[in-house]
Amino acid sequence: MRSQLSPDAQMLAAVVSAQRSQFKAIAEAWLTSGASSFSIWAENQLLKSWPTDSEIATAAMRAPIRLNGAEIGELQVAGIGTSAAEALLRSEAGLVSRLARMEKELKGMTARLIDTQDQLLAMYDLTEATRNQLDMGELLRQLAYKTAQLGATEGSFLMMKQEDNSLFIEYYPDPLLDEEIMRSCLQKVQKTESELLLNLSETEYSKAGLRNLLFVPIRIQGEITAALGLINKRDGDFYAPDTKLARVIAEHAGSRLEHLVLYKESLDQTKLQVEADLAQRVQLNLLPKKSPQISGLDLFAGSRPASHVGGDFYDFIKLPNKPFTFTVGDVSGKGMPAALLMAMTRTVIRTKTNVEPTPTPEVILDNCNSELYDDFTEVSMFATVFVGQIEPKNNQLVYANAGHSPVIYCPVKGEPRMLEADGTAMGVLPTSLSEDHTITMNKGDVLVVATDGFSEAENTAGEFFGYDRLLKVVKVLSKKPAKAIVEGLYETISNFSAGHRQDDDQTLIVLKTI
Repeated sequence: MRSQLSPDAQMLAAVVSAQRSQFKAIAEAWLTSGASSFSIWAENQLLKSWPTDSEIATAAMRAPIRLNGAEIGELQVAGIGTSAAEALLRSEAGLVSRLARMEKELKGMTARLIDTQDQLLAMYDLTEATRNQLDMGELLRQLAYKTAQLGATEGSFLMMKQEDNSLFIEYYPDPLLDEEIMRSCLQKVQKTESELLLNLSETEYSKAGLRNLLFVPIRIQGEITAALGLINKRDGDFYAPDTKLARVIAEHAGSRLEHLVLYKESLDQTKLQVEADLAQRVQLNLLPKKSPQISGLDLFAGSRPASHVGGDFYDFIKLPNKPFTFTVGDVSGKGMPAALLMAMTRTVIRTKTNVEPTPTPEVILDNCNSELYDDFTEVSMFATVFVGQIEPKNNQLVYANAGHSPVIYCPVKGEPRMLEADGTAMGVLPTSLSEDHTITMNKGDVLVVATDGFSEAENTAGEFFGYDRLLKVVKVLSKKPAKAIVEGLYETISNFSAGHRQDDDQTLIVLKTI
């Protein structure tokens, strides 16, 4: 009974079977030359002999057939034994050796092509499975599942470091490693910037059922913040082809994760932009469309929102049998929260002015602060507010100032000066400290109530416009109508800040007695 041949000897048998006619021609040439038999052997087992109907005589010549330096068989010839015949037999044995080597290489190439095809198909499946995946958890799960399939491992995982230093991990099929082990491995590959191959039974990570781990770094936006792990290679150890395959998967995973990170960043930016646009609409829609006509007064107002919307507002309140009231305010913060609190503050000021029998600026600020204090405190915000009232008949300006600046009074005969706040901003204390103050405004006097977007306008050198410049500009513009004063202030600030973006809203009311 023929014993089991080694793989290389089986390769020789396959060559003899595939090249039967060529070997028959070689045998017939030997028989014609006087040989009594020609035979081919593999590991002392006869593969084929000629003539086929006679017993094999004792060989007079033998020539080994070698594969990769090892003898896997031989050619035997009986009945002839000259030196020339021996040389020919050795030459033919060398030819058979080359045929066996070529057959082995061909089979190896075929196997590699099949493996490559399988891997390409698996990579295609991986690409398709993750192509449109926009959920981080599901993407990592798909990658872990496909990695275990491609890498022929018992388990795999994908991990990604979050902004808060926590780890986002997805396993397939179940967690096999502790999170601290993964964090330690991530730190090592971040330091070395290369793969980490561990025999788990010989390290501090030793754990029942764990044999080996291939840990591959993943770069996202140029930084190693993620990793791919393959646990327990099914057929033994991880070798160079496994590492190469893992790198390919890691590069694909990095590309998909980076795409998802960029998508989410873009989505967040879009949400912020939508919020900013909505805040602008809330803010602008609540502002008066035009200034009211008040006998003896020249009024004009303006508001230019910044790219990051804040909570600036101004309002005119003209009610029967009550003094004309105007207000300018600035809610701290940016975006929708500031816009909503601005709307609330404006609404409450209007309501209190309407329902109070004697709504002086001090009373208005005190009542508004009491009503809105809890709302401001809950979100850790506040609002600076200036409330003024004027009776053109007697030219008396009564105002109260809750932390608001800049407010500039420019008398026709005299130098402009700041009207400082005497109370804290609304929402800072449960009780307002602002009191009523009175100024007699003569013909030609100007009052400018602005928000800090003017005084804190910045140029490319990082310099603020400041109060001193603002006072000088108001002095120069004070002879002009209110509208021209507003336009002049905006133009001056724009020229000063040329090349530097507007960081804050710029809102103001200009009031001039005529």
